[in-house]
Amino acid sequence: MSPEKNTETRKPTAAPSGDIKQGTIAKFMRKRTQLVGFETGLNKHTQYAIEFLDNAIDALESWWWKTKSRPRLRDRLDPEILEQVKKKIEEEQFDSIALSKKLERDVRAGKQVELPPRKKDTIDESITEFRKFLMPLRPLLSKREPIVVMQLTEVQMPDLIPIDDEEGFKVYEFTCFDTGVGMVPADLEKFGIYLASSKSEKLRQTRGSQGFGAPSAFSDAQNTTGKPIFTVSKRYDADVATASFFYTTTSNTKDYTGGPINLELPFNHGTYIRLHYLNIQYRRGYADIYSEMASLLNAHATIIFIDPYGTVNFYPRRVDVFPDEPKYAQPHPSSIRIGEFQDLLRETHEPDLKSFLTKAFVRLSDNKARTIVNEASKDLRRRHLDALSLKTPTDSLSKIEVELLYRAFSNEEYIAPPTDTVVTVGEEVFEQTIKLAYKPDFTSAVTRKPTSGKGLSFAVEVCIAYGGEIKPATSAPMVLWRFVNRVPKLRDNSDCATWKATTLVNWKNYKVQTFDNGIPRGPIMVFIHVCGAYVH
Repeated sequence: MSPEKNTETRKPTAAPSGDIKQGTIAKFMRKRTQLVGFETGLNKHTQYAIEFLDNAIDALESWWWKTKSRPRLRDRLDPEILEQVKKKIEEEQFDSIALSKKLERDVRAGKQVELPPRKKDTIDESITEFRKFLMPLRPLLSKREPIVVMQLTEVQMPDLIPIDDEEGFKVYEFTCFDTGVGMVPADLEKFGIYLASSKSEKLRQTRGSQGFGAPSAFSDAQNTTGKPIFTVSKRYDADVATASFFYTTTSNTKDYTGGPINLELPFNHGTYIRLHYLNIQYRRGYADIYSEMASLLNAHATIIFIDPYGTVNFYPRRVDVFPDEPKYAQPHPSSIRIGEFQDLLRETHEPDLKSFLTKAFVRLSDNKARTIVNEASKDLRRRHLDALSLKTPTDSLSKIEVELLYRAFSNEEYIAPPTDTVVTVGEEVFEQTIKLAYKPDFTSAVTRKPTSGKGLSFAVEVCIAYGGEIKPATSAPMVLWRFVNRVPKLRDNSDCATWKATTLVNWKNYKVQTFDNGIPRGPIMVFIHVCGAYVH
């Protein structure tokens, strides 16, 4: 007798999910903020200044380029107004500054320091604090001056849950305010989100990278204190400001704990940010030096930095002109690698090879496009494959066709890229700024004409100052101040081309002594600025 057939239906088994998991950039960076400079130490204080000061100056310039009603700026700020503002800042913060100075004395004396506990934040109290923050700035706000104010304050947070290895660390409140372009609510919704940036993906001369600085600062602040971020922003063409308390999340979104709410506030436009982070004791010579350096090549703005000990570092606007808005730089064929070429082909909306080659790249004419296609076609025919034409659709190319097209593309010689994408400081502004800042006996600035290398346009400008109020520095980094696209560079000295170039100068021919590493020493300062769309 034959066995009975099994009539039970088998359930289909689910495909294995695999071992590789995909996370988010926010979740990855939340645990690795040290990759972008937020590592515990003295430089961490500076990193906060770097990220938000750069953003603030970008916002000032964006406002200037967008607005149709620019204020008439005087050659430089009235000294009486400067003194008035500085005095009002000190008066407004008399109690906190007195406490800060006592704190500094006690720290130096090795005494135990105790701070009064901070009130619990609410959005209403924070808005009141912001109004109070603006009061000393009214003389500048009324004249629509381009200003950035940063303040770092040590605060006590009794409700902060400490971690064993964080004993002795301090909680710092960091605030930054600018009178820049401001943000509409839709932009505020994205502010602090990784890879969300006002900077276009197209290439042009800009400060910093695309959408990592502020999000990483917010991540570090939340990681170390668990406190939300408070922001107020008003667009230059808006009637009201928007205020909110929020956290950024590992899913790269925002979680609001207060607001957003719209309200009228006594300033025309700009952005205010307040956050808290944990770090070692603040020391002078880091964030304050960065602010001073930034003020030199951004002399079209007034920069104020108030340190935890109550010192008001005031760097007034020194010129009445803003830099020109940089133009977008199209890719030059000499700077394109095979992978970039493939990406451009995949992403193009151009229908055929002729329009792709002539519109995606600068310095590539119709005749040059024809030559490239003809050379690629010769290689294809040698392999017994069909030739290409200028009308070949860009979405129909095979792998071998793309590779041979790129080979022909890269073998051609091209005219150097245009240099109108490079915006320099300029010799006159450079010299004027350094003279006003340090009152040297001798000053000379040179701005080289923009040039290019491997299809990348850039310019170099140098200013040397000697004597006057310049005191001999104790270390080489205080002599040579380096900048890229107006941003101070504080690290990677030994790997920097401008640093190496300075050490190769025979300074003794000019009767100037040097440090052991070849950097000049004495009452001298050297400022080098490299700028361009591809320079970072």
